[in-house]
Amino acid sequence: MRGSKNGLAYLLPSSLLFFGSAVFLFRNPTQYPLILLLFFAYVLATLHVTTLEMAAVFATFVTFMQWGCSGLGQGLDKLWPALYGIPLWCGIYTMHQFVTRENKDEKGCSHFLQNYQKGMATLQKEKQGLDHRIADLDKQLTVRKNLSQAVHELASLLDPMLVRQRLMEFVRTAIGKGNIQFFAGTAPRDLMDQWVMERKLSLLVTDVLQDSRFKNAKTANEVRSVLAAPILVEKQVVGVIRLNAFEANVFSIGDLRILEALSLLASLALENLQLLSKLQEGAVRDSLTGLYTHRFLQERLADEILRAGRYSQEFSLLLMDIDHFKRYNDTYGHAAGDQVLIRVSQLIQQLVRPVDLVCRYGGEEFVVLMPQAPLGTARELAERIRQTLQQESFHFGTEASMQEHVTISIGLAGFPNEATIASQLIRVADSRLYQAKESGRNRVIG
Repeated sequence: MRGSKNGLAYLLPSSLLFFGSAVFLFRNPTQYPLILLLFFAYVLATLHVTTLEMAAVFATFVTFMQWGCSGLGQGLDKLWPALYGIPLWCGIYTMHQFVTRENKDEKGCSHFLQNYQKGMATLQKEKQGLDHRIADLDKQLTVRKNLSQAVHELASLLDPMLVRQRLMEFVRTAIGKGNIQFFAGTAPRDLMDQWVMERKLSLLVTDVLQDSRFKNAKTANEVRSVLAAPILVEKQVVGVIRLNAFEANVFSIGDLRILEALSLLASLALENLQLLSKLQEGAVRDSLTGLYTHRFLQERLADEILRAGRYSQEFSLLLMDIDHFKRYNDTYGHAAGDQVLIRVSQLIQQLVRPVDLVCRYGGEEFVVLMPQAPLGTARELAERIRQTLQQESFHFGTEASMQEHVTISIGLAGFPNEATIASQLIRVADSRLYQAKESGRNRVIG
């Protein structure tokens, strides 16, 4: 309390007053009660004053009362109590100045300390915020490095199994929580897999027991947290990457975003592989009949010549051409011609051996490469193809007049007795095919 501090500041002048009064009372013992009463009044008053002016009033009052009680007019030897007021006033003023300055210094120090503490608290909060931000940035940097690495690696893989394997490794590195699973089936294992596969959306379950969607899930008594994302190829689900944890609230929204990014990269990688496979297949397969192309035949024929020559083996080549094919196009349209080509290619594939290679050589021509087959075996297959096709009925419309029988002419060539290089082998087969055409068609020459 301010009054208490000022009262303590006036204890010294009060003590001086008490000392002076005691000396005076020693000389005038009859006035002891009054002087002592005034002294205590002064002391009690100074304990409650709050300003210098109030202290001066009490000091003046006590001083003049002391003068009156000392009998100032009775002699000069009684003058000293009056002079005592001078040091009393000086002491009061000096102590007041000291206390005022001390109070100011104390308030200033208290204010400075409060500001310092506030500043330190603010700096501490800022430091914590910066530490948290740095940790977040480090985590984001790690995630971006992993994603960047995943982009390069997944895009360079040529095996779907390797894509799945590397996807699981990247998920384990980037998230690092839970048990990782990859499901590549079409029948969902539980309600959560079914949810992901039906909606083709990612899934975050913080607590299975508290999630109304999966309260009846079979894993509800074991798995508590689930993070899952679909793997899509051409908008179709081909797999689900999933993380399970046996505690609640293991995975966060940030983990979900990471899993979504990695699953998207894996989906793009698998989709690229599928497109690449289709392009490669398109380069070696005929788009209409599904047979191998002329280009692929040339590669295989060269390989077969080297293999057969190394092991001193024979093989045969069948070159076939559909008789009067242009008539089907002109009479019934190109759709009818395509129908003939497709059906003829299907019949040939049904009759050849598993090791034989069937190709569409060009237009309405077909080639069958028969490894380890002498010319007699090739002739038997060619006759079987011709007879089977001759018996097949082709319907180009609902009318009976639009029903046709298609025939085929075949030329044979054998390695190494009739040719030792690819171009020579094809030339021999083509020459015999021409002979079959010239001699009436629907026959085998060779």
